Amino acid sequence: MDKLEGQSMRSIGAASRCVVLGVAVVSFLALPARGGSQRSFVPEGVCGDPQAMLEASQAGRAMVGQAFAAGMPWGDPSLGEYVNRLGQELARRSGSQQAFAFYVLYDPRVNAQAFPGGHIVINSGAVSLAENEAELASVLSHEIAHENACDWRATPSKGNLGVLIAMVPAVMLGGPAGIALVSATGVTSKLGRAKSQRIAEKRADRLAAEYLVRAGYDPRAQERFLERLEVEGCDGAPSGLLATHPHTADRRKALEQISAALPPPALAPHDDKEFLRMRKAVRDFDDSYSRIVGVRIPCQPPPTPELSRRPAGR
Repeated sequence: MDKLEGQSMRSIGAASRCVVLGVAVVSFLALPARGGSQRSFVPEGVCGDPQAMLEASQAGRAMVGQAFAAGMPWGDPSLGEYVNRLGQELARRSGSQQAFAFYVLYDPRVNAQAFPGGHIVINSGAVSLAENEAELASVLSHEIAHENACDWRATPSKGNLGVLIAMVPAVMLGGPAGIALVSATGVTSKLGRAKSQRIAEKRADRLAAEYLVRAGYDPRAQERFLERLEVEGCDGAPSGLLATHPHTADRRKALEQISAALPPPALAPHDDKEFLRMRKAVRDFDDSYSRIVGVRIPCQPPPTPELSRRPAGR
């Protein structure tokens, strides 16, 4: 990450549309994804033998590197350290045997991506939209759930590192829809893949709610974050048969039932002060950058005009 911090800022004029939380579902290994019968004895996050997991981690690290080469990592290490610390605690609470690494990308679009081998990238836009640490934790928990369920291995086709890295632009620009449509061949294949991804999203929502309870957060934070996505006009999920996510309203309704069935969380004394400092830094940067480039930040009101003193005599 240190090598990437010196990269110059790129314009966000083309980033005017928002996207919902997603997983970068990619084809990597020939082995099939785990089925429901296997989950009873396969530890969470174990998606193959040690060599397979090593190769997945190497692929994921390379994909993250290319994603940051095309974008911009958050320059201040404080936010990255905070997100990584929060993510590691949530991963531990999830019971995962996977090693994780969390990264922050400067991108006002509300999105997070799970790459192979436990590498998770969250956009600064998700930090900005969250109202408290519990909501940010819900975003990270959703991606951790995708990793634990080995959703990045959902496609049956065999690939290699070069193919995966070449797919990064589709992942970053189109989210899960981009990767699905790039990797699929034929309408039938696309339809089937989109349907399986919608199922994966529902499972990730359910698991994320469970992880939040284990970590002492209110699982309804996930519902509130999704509701804000709709209210702020950030819900850019594709619709129709090729939609890779269920409708956000449907996800919220399902989560209401899931949260009601979960045991009450042993609410830990989470202090939002650090989160609020980090969010303020993101919003202040967004506001300054919006003024400089003259582009409205997605899902945020236009910057307030700067006040200046009227010259004497006018």
